[in-house]
Amino acid sequence: MRSKQPTSCPLASASEQPRVGYVALAGRPNAGKSTLFNAFLGQRLSIVTAKPQTTRSRILGILTRPQSQIIFLDTPGLLEASYKLHETMAHQIDQAARQADLVLLLFDAARPKDRSALVKHFLEHARVPVLAVLNKIDLVQPTQLDGLQKSIADEFGIASPIPVSALRGDGLGKLLSHLEAQLPCGPKLYPDDMVAEQPERFFAAERIREVAFEHLEDELPYAINIHIEEFRQRPGHKTYIRAIIYVGRESQKGIVIGKKGMRLRSIGRKARAALEELLDEPVYVELWVKVRPDWRDKERDLREFGYL
Repeated sequence: MRSKQPTSCPLASASEQPRVGYVALAGRPNAGKSTLFNAFLGQRLSIVTAKPQTTRSRILGILTRPQSQIIFLDTPGLLEASYKLHETMAHQIDQAARQADLVLLLFDAARPKDRSALVKHFLEHARVPVLAVLNKIDLVQPTQLDGLQKSIADEFGIASPIPVSALRGDGLGKLLSHLEAQLPCGPKLYPDDMVAEQPERFFAAERIREVAFEHLEDELPYAINIHIEEFRQRPGHKTYIRAIIYVGRESQKGIVIGKKGMRLRSIGRKARAALEELLDEPVYVELWVKVRPDWRDKERDLREFGYL
């Protein structure tokens, strides 16, 4: 990782080193971190649902511009741990914040002081500069913005947050310019055409999980995990993906499958479309549902699933 302190160099010209650094996105669940992450990169890498705690793993995305290379780290939302899985998510947030050159702390304009104790605790332990962002300004009246910004700054003892709408793209150009000015100068860390470092298997599992989240209700979405058992690209044939949907209890298995298998078939159809969009090629998807009892609280299972 690079130096934690920005250096005083001008934005790069063709003959100068660019601004390069790591930027971690943090905030409470559903503050719009993944939507902002995708908006910065111009493509959908992080999954997005209306349910909180959709993001479970730190996801790295690379934005290369003429004068900069910004490596964004999308992280799970700030939460109080109820399972060992939550503890691993909290550790990923802490690790990303420690590794970053700068943290973008997102506030939801519709609920700016939600889980304020968690946000204050995060700020108290931050070891790198924190830049506050007021997201979802499309949900409030423009006349409310000044008051919201001042209220957040006073409540959390920070500079006035930068207003943006990640969904509509409002204010993102200004925010990116502000980010660039805060980062150190140095050589690029990734090739210009690289946007992510996780393998396709990871993103395939995430797309299936996103579809499953949309089909399931209450606590059940949080009890599932997706494991890609086989990912085989076959020249002249559809790419073959076999995935396991793990649940925590036997009763949950029937809910995921649905009456006469209808829900699982629906998940499979939507997942195939999502995977074909991701891979830009025809895909054959085979889904199975298996029980891994209380996997969210078992270190062995969390390690196997890649959370540890």
